[in-house]
Amino acid sequence: MYLGQILHTTRALKFHLLKFVLLSRIFLFNTTTPLFEKMSDYSKKMMNHVGVSGVMICLSLARDLGVVDVLIEAKQPLTSQQVAEKLNLRERYVREILGSLAVGEVINVNDMSTKFHVPEDHKQTLVIMSIFSRLLPQLGMRYNNVKACAQQQNPGGMVYSESPEMFDILKEVLVTVKKDMVDTDILSAIPEMAQRLESGIKVAEFGCATGVLVNKLASRFKNSTFLGSDVASQPLEEATADANSRGIQNITFSTDNIDTISEKYNESFDWILTRDVIHDLTYPQQALNQIYRCLKPGGIYSMIDVGIEGGIAGNIANGTSMFYYWASTFMCIPESFRQPDSAALGATWGAPLAREMVAKAGFTIINESTSHTDEKEIHFVCQK
Repeated sequence: MYLGQILHTTRALKFHLLKFVLLSRIFLFNTTTPLFEKMSDYSKKMMNHVGVSGVMICLSLARDLGVVDVLIEAKQPLTSQQVAEKLNLRERYVREILGSLAVGEVINVNDMSTKFHVPEDHKQTLVIMSIFSRLLPQLGMRYNNVKACAQQQNPGGMVYSESPEMFDILKEVLVTVKKDMVDTDILSAIPEMAQRLESGIKVAEFGCATGVLVNKLASRFKNSTFLGSDVASQPLEEATADANSRGIQNITFSTDNIDTISEKYNESFDWILTRDVIHDLTYPQQALNQIYRCLKPGGIYSMIDVGIEGGIAGNIANGTSMFYYWASTFMCIPESFRQPDSAALGATWGAPLAREMVAKAGFTIINESTSHTDEKEIHFVCQK
């Protein structure tokens, strides 16, 4: 009796399931094709986004495990076993990581799916992208905090120092990706500056972090004096140690808040630099006003910052813009949103607003130059 009821129920469920499948197929085949095809394309696009995100996390893992270095150094294709043996890793993990990178077209694989390599003309790009991929795991670590920051009842911000590894990543970007930035993006936009530095002027970089740029300038132009300043003490300690280890004598460091720079610096500097700083500040207009105050009459301010043109609508599907929007969500907005009245500009604040704000501070923009390594980063050369 009990068994019969089970069989009867099972047959009934099968019947209803079959009917559901048939009706679903009838509905799908009779759906208006333009709309259905459009949604199908959208589904593929969304799945691609999911896939690519995972591939980049695998690239970060491959970099941290040394897999990327092995592939870059290899002169011939390698099996997953060969890669694993070189690094003393478990082959099964290596095989899956390499598979992820291969299907994502980050690296190449042979027709037998057994040997992996990186073409010579891809290697430099792979090194650069592997550095940026390191940011992805950081997003995961910051996820819950950013989620909390977005709630009205919670404080709206968190500082970079809550993710110490972030400073290391940003330093590596300057050291590796933008290693020639002083010449290609900075001095090239101010033709007379190199000669003035040789003669001897007073320079400050506010928001210098680990001091990569200001130390490079100070070591090169010994007749000029430099100030490296950052509100975060940890990266500044690294900047100081780097300068000391290299015997750089013409630089000092301070923890001045760029929003309230000491009065002792009134009209003190011939040249002031900031890079990717202004959009991260709680009160950016106030900071620009402070920079203006600290420059000598006729002095130059180099504001090197993200300068997206065209707004959201003008940047659809642009890879660099997509990067800046998610980086801004997880890094820049939380960094600046420390007070209820924060400007919270974010990295996507846009070139038009940047121009408006420097003009409001009293500056005249005498040149604009796009970075050689980033289509969205602009060097705004401003004169007092």
